Amino acid sequence: MTGARRARRGWFRKNTVALATLVVAIPLAGWWTTRSDYKSWYDDEPRDAVAVAAGGTSYNGATWYAASVEENPRPSRAGSDQDELPDGTTLIRVYFRLQVDNLSALDGLGGCRMHLRAPDGRIWDETQIADDYQDRPTGCTGGSDDQPSSWRGAAAPYYLKPVAGKPFETVAVFVVPSSVAGSVQPTITWATKLPQYLAFPR
Repeated sequence: MTGARRARRGWFRKNTVALATLVVAIPLAGWWTTRSDYKSWYDDEPRDAVAVAAGGTSYNGATWYAASVEENPRPSRAGSDQDELPDGTTLIRVYFRLQVDNLSALDGLGGCRMHLRAPDGRIWDETQIADDYQDRPTGCTGGSDDQPSSWRGAAAPYYLKPVAGKPFETVAVFVVPSSVAGSVQPTITWATKLPQYLAFPR
């Protein structure tokens, strides 16, 4: 009669520690990845409004004044053909007014992005195909134009370099659903300032 054989340990018993580590590590890795993605999105979301007062608000090296909003504006150049808009949409033109006391502050204003924001949080970027409606420089740094004044027509006086201590205007044109055209709010963001954004009351 032979002695009883010792039972061999099964694969699961030999690898209990490794399996327990996986059970903890996989959900932890998923949580960490999701958390990182959410934090990146949350940090880049414009959610902290800096309201612009009627008398002017200092922000990012400039003084910002109330913006003016036009629904369904006329083209700025005489004889321009008005582009057909998609059904149910409206063209909005916004004039932003600002002033810098030191021209070096214009460097910090570069890279701005102009938006319209609906009360429900939806955001529209400015359209890039509305040249006939842009009768001021675009962006936040003002501008100059090497073209002769006759090339700009009535808009020529606005294409001058900003002067320290003197307000100047820029323009942005948007296409938004007609249902929100009367309630959208002009805003400006900078990647370096998020989650803050400038909010211009209507």
